[in-house]
Amino acid sequence: MKKLLLSFAALLLASLALSQEADDFGSYAEVTLIPRLELNPSIPADTESGIGFGNSSFYTLFEGSISEHLSWTVANHWLHVTDGTRWLYEGAGRSDVTNFTDYLYLDFNFGNWTFTMGKDMITTGGFEYDDWDWDVYTDMVSPLWDGLACYQWGGKISWLNDSETTGLSLQMTSSPYGEIPFSSGLWTYSGQWTGEYGPYSLIGSVSALQAGRGDYDVLISLGQRLSLGDFSITLDWSDMSGFTDEGRLGAGNYFLGRVDYSPSDKWNFQLRGSYVGACTKTTLPSYWGTGAIAEFFPFEDSDALRIHAYVAYNSLDSTASLSVGARYNISLKLW
Repeated sequence: MKKLLLSFAALLLASLALSQEADDFGSYAEVTLIPRLELNPSIPADTESGIGFGNSSFYTLFEGSISEHLSWTVANHWLHVTDGTRWLYEGAGRSDVTNFTDYLYLDFNFGNWTFTMGKDMITTGGFEYDDWDWDVYTDMVSPLWDGLACYQWGGKISWLNDSETTGLSLQMTSSPYGEIPFSSGLWTYSGQWTGEYGPYSLIGSVSALQAGRGDYDVLISLGQRLSLGDFSITLDWSDMSGFTDEGRLGAGNYFLGRVDYSPSDKWNFQLRGSYVGACTKTTLPSYWGTGAIAEFFPFEDSDALRIHAYVAYNSLDSTASLSVGARYNISLKLW
């Protein structure tokens, strides 16, 4: 890992040296500061009401390229208000927990092929895993998103056809069941198929997470989306419904449904519903959740500022949640 980080640092220094000729080499570099603030009053049925800060946090995203063949992505999670911040740094260098470095990888692009090296997300989870963490509504996520240490070190080979409608990838990363990447000797192997065929798109994947010698948990996910004018309908499914006391995937099923209505570039409205089937390896019963979200994008650049409000309910702990907040992307172009 140290060699990889040193190589990455050397690459960035080289890119700085080339910045004077950025136009000739097609290079750029951009840093985005991403603060998010939420006020989130929860209303449990059996406790006093309280006000939390939801997914209030601070991230940064550093992206760029040296040429059309070589690019990088670095995403860091520096601060989290609700759960505290210490855990982000105590888990540095571990593979069994999430820490302050989400992404740190290089992409080598050659025609239809892309080779990725570094810390990346395990290719799983359907469309739910397609969103950046700073855009996620944590009161309405699946147990997979909430419990899996999905950012791991490794490599991936991806292929995209000429019409850019079908993508295939194979990935090998450290396993979230190991304690230290590579040193644990545990791996995750994943294959993914992505497609965009007219109004229909999909993200399907199979991952084998190694827990010991010859001991694997197989995780299957399928996300499907149908886009019809101002509406889109999304359904994610996976064959897991929770985690065991040992931190292993629990067999079962979960479903996440979502309907989006976007009457203009400034507004988006969502209805969400989820169902998690009982898992035989845990004591959790079956439960369901639902929610409604309103998003407002006041600027022409919709990625800049998002103002949102939502209401959600979860039958597992009989908790209703309300939230209002904003996420702001502040982009600084270096060259």
